[in-house]
Amino acid sequence: MQDDKMPKVFISYSWSSDRLVLELAQRLISHGVDVVLDKWELKEGQDKYAFMERCVNDPDITKVLIICDRVYAQKANNRTGGVGDETVIISGEIYGKMKQEKFIPIIAERDDEGNEYLPAYIKTRIYIDLSDTIKYEEQYEKLLRNIYEKPQLVKPKLGKRPEWLDEEKTNFFPLKDLIRQIHGSNILNKSFAVFA
Repeated sequence: MQDDKMPKVFISYSWSSDRLVLELAQRLISHGVDVVLDKWELKEGQDKYAFMERCVNDPDITKVLIICDRVYAQKANNRTGGVGDETVIISGEIYGKMKQEKFIPIIAERDDEGNEYLPAYIKTRIYIDLSDTIKYEEQYEKLLRNIYEKPQLVKPKLGKRPEWLDEEKTNFFPLKDLIRQIHGSNILNKSFAVFA
């Protein structure tokens, strides 16, 4: 992403995550991210399916945040409701396109054993975990860095081939042998000195 380009994200979620989604959207906006959210954009009389499809396929939308909780995972897996409609669109995009990093699963809830709720079609994806209040700020920063394409850890630039690889090897065997001889002769001289 170019430094002067404002990132734009679409949030896919279930009504069960309303509060988290609204807070997240407001915070992202305060950090310069243009958020497309159905609560703000979709008006009476508009086709919600066309809206979702347009948002997922819009090249100006740099990331699609998939807020995963129990209800979202169930609806996505069963292909029911608005979440089911979005799942059909998103899963087609994920499997049909090369640039799959556009879609970021965000964990909003875990089950009683601590397992994340993830729809089957994104279970193998690396996710952002906003379900843990202790790690929330760290994970939010990771999300923001991902959206701006400014990772915390950056691969160093490739260096040059070391010149010493092309230098001729010096044969140090004669020198090592001489050192062994000198060392051996000192031991012999010390042995004779003891008996003298």
